Amino acid sequence: MSAFDHFMKKELGIRFYGRYVDDFIIVHPNKEYLMSLIPVISNYLNDKLKLRLHPKKIYLQHYTKGVKFLGTVIKPKRIYIANRTKGNFYNAIQKHNQAIEVRRKPNRDEQNALLSSMNSYLGIMKHYKTYNLRKQMLNKHLNGYWWNHVCLSGGAAKFVLKTKVVKHSW
Repeated sequence: MSAFDHFMKKELGIRFYGRYVDDFIIVHPNKEYLMSLIPVISNYLNDKLKLRLHPKKIYLQHYTKGVKFLGTVIKPKRIYIANRTKGNFYNAIQKHNQAIEVRRKPNRDEQNALLSSMNSYLGIMKHYKTYNLRKQMLNKHLNGYWWNHVCLSGGAAKFVLKTKVVKHSW
């Protein structure tokens, strides 16, 4: 447990708290209590870790509206992929489609760029109920020519390069 985690859980008694690198969320039923924590947490971050809370990135809202965190929306009993993450995934697909339209035969760098980009999105999305979303997005939007060079493995969780290029008559 990090010093910050210890501070949040043990010293402040925060029960519903999550952190990943420099992002964290706190869920508590009392809005006034949460507001009172802002200066306490801010002082701790400044004094102990030489960090500052970004004033425009503090959100107080009712938990039923969901909490945006790490590309997801966390709601009671369910975690959804955020619309922004879906849109970024779509934009990444379109970016790689444009590369294939310029040059019909992708070079190794373009293939690796596709693998890195797509596997990044698939890696986060596979942790949530997104199998159908992943399959639909890729089947509907990824240029068919890419499928000559890559295939999905692990239940639409990862792209891998094909060892032998198969020519399809799309």
